[in-house]
Amino acid sequence: MSLREIQSILNAQQIGPEELMRCALGIKTTEIRAYCILVNKGPITIHEATEFMGKSRSTAQRLLQNLVEKGLAIRDEELIGLGGYKFVYKPVPPEMLKISIKNALDRWYDKMVSELDDLPEKIAELSCEV
Repeated sequence: MSLREIQSILNAQQIGPEELMRCALGIKTTEIRAYCILVNKGPITIHEATEFMGKSRSTAQRLLQNLVEKGLAIRDEELIGLGGYKFVYKPVPPEMLKISIKNALDRWYDKMVSELDDLPEKIAELSCEV
């Protein structure tokens, strides 16, 4: 997410859940949609994900794997007859998502306050050649 996009969100009169997730967690709109599908449809397989998302198998797989890597989903193996298995994707509960966003915002706020405290010294160190 670019600095301009972050500034736009910070200066908006209202911030919706999608903007909050994009800004705090750095996830894309397609990943947000995939997470919402997981929350609303329950545990799903790749085959089901392709139907719900209207995406190719590889795209759905990549989106769900991104959610797993970012801690927004869990991938479990379920046995199917004769020693086979399938992967099933489950969302982390929205309450845990809320905690992740709050922690990310707290870290960001602490970092900004620290930078602000050091601002006078850092400005003095800047090269101001004209």
